Amino acid sequence: MGNRLQWAALAASSLPGIAALAALLFTWVSVEQSGDQLRIAERGQVTGRFNAAIGNLSSSAVDVRLGGIYGLERLMRDSPHDQPTVVTLLTAYVREHTHGQVDSSADARPATDVQAAITVLANRDPARDGSGDFDLRNVRLRNLGYMGMWDRALQRVIGINFPEADFSAADLSSADLEHAHLAGAVMAGTSLREAALNGAELADAVLTDADLARSHLVRADLRRIQAAGAHFDDTYLTRAALEDAHLQRASLVGASLPGAILRGADLRQADLRDADSPERT
Repeated sequence: MGNRLQWAALAASSLPGIAALAALLFTWVSVEQSGDQLRIAERGQVTGRFNAAIGNLSSSAVDVRLGGIYGLERLMRDSPHDQPTVVTLLTAYVREHTHGQVDSSADARPATDVQAAITVLANRDPARDGSGDFDLRNVRLRNLGYMGMWDRALQRVIGINFPEADFSAADLSSADLEHAHLAGAVMAGTSLREAALNGAELADAVLTDADLARSHLVRADLRRIQAAGAHFDDTYLTRAALEDAHLQRASLVGASLPGAILRGADLRQADLRDADSPERT
């Protein structure tokens, strides 16, 4: 009888602790469920925003299409893991709206929505691209405007970021690409005539047969570029870094080369008539 009373007393004294543990467990489960529900709700909002932006892109009104483009930009910033999808979508949009278009006007510029899409792509964080498809082959972006941002804190210009993008056969004539990050970009056969590329990063870029006549590449990083057969006629290459550049059969007639570094560059059969003051040491 005494043992039973002791067990009963022990059980009674343990009840508050058991109840507290049960309450704690219930609270933890409730918090987890609330967190899951919140994540599901947030994901639903992202999906809704994405679908709304996609719908706007198909509108016949340019202002609605612009709303869709900027909606995708906000989505890309708010949901970084969706950036590869947005990058793929916007590059496809640019290709679709520029491929095969020809305008004989010397001052023709990309359509407003195309310029906006390129600007959004240019100002993204490339580190979040993941497996995004950055294919801009055969685009027509003649007279493309400058799309860099001014970093007031660092007092410098941040250029556009298109590392390893494919601009093969694109028309980038007169494009303002100063300080652009184009390392490893493919621009085989691309027209960059009279383009502004001062301070641009083009290391390891493929420029085979590209036309850079009368372009400005002052202090540009052109190390290890593949530029066989490219045209640099009357191009400004002052203080450009051209170490180990592949310039076989390239035309540099009348090129301005004061302070340019050509150490290790392959200039076999290159045409350097009237070019001035390259540095090969």
